[in-house]
Amino acid sequence: MHWVAIHYIFGYSLEDWVAILTIIGIIITGFKWLSKRSKKAIDNIEQNVLGPIYKELSKLNRNMEVSNRQYAKANERLEQGDKKFIRHDEQLKDHERRITNLERGNYK
Repeated sequence: MHWVAIHYIFGYSLEDWVAILTIIGIIITGFKWLSKRSKKAIDNIEQNVLGPIYKELSKLNRNMEVSNRQYAKANERLEQGDKKFIRHDEQLKDHERRITNLERGNYK
């Protein structure tokens, strides 16, 4: 019968397992370090590049809202002016008709 010593697990010696776990630990540590560095780089990009862009877009959005309100007010004033113009035009036509009637001697 073939006996396997206790310090062999799945055919690997204790030294092999220590080496495998060391390599896995180094890889995991490398990934953690890389993720921290990349997170810092992404945060740096967000603050230094995207932050000013976001602020400028916010300003542009506010300016567009103000511009839209001013445009709506101007459009409303224009419509009111059109109504006044039509009313004055009707009054002018009425006055012209009344003057014409007076000149002709048609008193009503």
